[in-house]
Amino acid sequence: MHYDSIIIGAGLSGLTCALLLARSGRRVLVLEQHSRPAPVVRGFRRDGIYFDSGFHYAGGLGDGGPLQPLLRHLGLEDKLQLFPYAADGFDRLRVASSGEEYLLPVGFNNIRRYLGEKFPLARSEIALYLDEIVSQWRNFPYLDLNADLADFGMETVHGCSLRERLEVFSAWPELQSLLSMHSLLYGVPPEWAPLTLNAQVAGSYYHSVHGIVGGGRRLVDALLELLAEAGVDIRCNVAVSQVLVGEEAVSGVRLQSGDEFPAREVIATLNPTQLPGLLPASGLRPAYLKRLKNLRQTSSAYIVFASSRQSLEFLRGRNLFVQPRAGVFNLRADQPLEERSFYLAGADQGRDGAIRGLIGIVPAHYEEVSSWQTPEPGRPEGYAAWKTGISDRLLQMFKKRCPQLSELELLELATPLTLRDYSRAPEGAIYGVGRWLGQYNPQPATRLPGLFLSGQAVTAPGLLGTMVAGYLTCGTILGHEHLRGELRACR
Repeated sequence: MHYDSIIIGAGLSGLTCALLLARSGRRVLVLEQHSRPAPVVRGFRRDGIYFDSGFHYAGGLGDGGPLQPLLRHLGLEDKLQLFPYAADGFDRLRVASSGEEYLLPVGFNNIRRYLGEKFPLARSEIALYLDEIVSQWRNFPYLDLNADLADFGMETVHGCSLRERLEVFSAWPELQSLLSMHSLLYGVPPEWAPLTLNAQVAGSYYHSVHGIVGGGRRLVDALLELLAEAGVDIRCNVAVSQVLVGEEAVSGVRLQSGDEFPAREVIATLNPTQLPGLLPASGLRPAYLKRLKNLRQTSSAYIVFASSRQSLEFLRGRNLFVQPRAGVFNLRADQPLEERSFYLAGADQGRDGAIRGLIGIVPAHYEEVSSWQTPEPGRPEGYAAWKTGISDRLLQMFKKRCPQLSELELLELATPLTLRDYSRAPEGAIYGVGRWLGQYNPQPATRLPGLFLSGQAVTAPGLLGTMVAGYLTCGTILGHEHLRGELRACR
């Protein structure tokens, strides 16, 4: 069967692209190597508890938020039930060395007021910093529908780092912690994170914070319902071995099974470092392929999924960031496990009943697990015992830093090897390719006609980044003004 567009990867960006292209009249095929679409986002159940694996909360969905028009345009707004996070403190910071806790309330004015009261001598600098966030966080393609798309991405290479900007708050290390802790959720250390990246991620949370009842699974199911209505074909358990190239342009794809599907457009949403292996030597310039192979990835992590015999009410509508000592948030994993920062969230919120599930994210290096990697699927002898030991240490660390977690039982542990297997990201990068100072991330269009890229490598991680990436790629194909015009009608 001949298709107009083939999309490699059924993550959120791939599914968003498929829906937009199908509604434009194209015949679309989505190819996914896992057994089900969006394996990272759809989550899983253990002991009757639903755990999100790739989605926890979303910013920018409140009144006037820039994500609202995207959901409305896609047809998701009426299919998703949102619930707000705690207005008086959606995210909390605990400094382990002192036991002190600090909150971030919802809304820029509320944050400005709270931080000014906690750090009165820094009040004027806090106001300036938050004004910068306000002016920058929506300056993102398809969030600001009037932004000049030609300027997107340049600040990643030439801008100021988050750490550099926070030097003005060096007299208030707890304030530095609060303003940098969201770097854990995009996986680039503050010394390498563009200030604009932090503004876009953290700023969306400062604006408004919501969860989705049913989590990432409900989001994926809603997208699949819309894709079925649009006539999109989705095939799982298939792996692309080659992007086919005709005389001057893309002509389709070949699967590992040997099956071929012709198409005039191919959109790759996989980690861009994998793309060179799918192209013939003459497909793209060697310099460009080398740049893709050398793109810097985000950090990796251990992700803990645990149950608790007591209700985790302190995590209802609130996430907890824990840092050993105050100061700019440290994502490094070169210190002992027990001395690392971490993030905790309650599982399956938005429903009636007690919160019994815990999700914890702790930075990790791939070197910690590299001795257990094998060329074939599966794990070598001894890995299970090693993993049990790491799990015990992580649970003990959580219990020590948070007495409310005294009755935890581990259900699953994802290691950097797990993340590598599910996302195919080199060295288990938790958010794939990062936006690093000095790095030119790929744009949606390539020099090979008909070949496009999408995904968080193009924009940023999270619901915001992956959906915007889908729009940015499809705008490149369909025309940005056409697509942005449709979005303006949805405001």
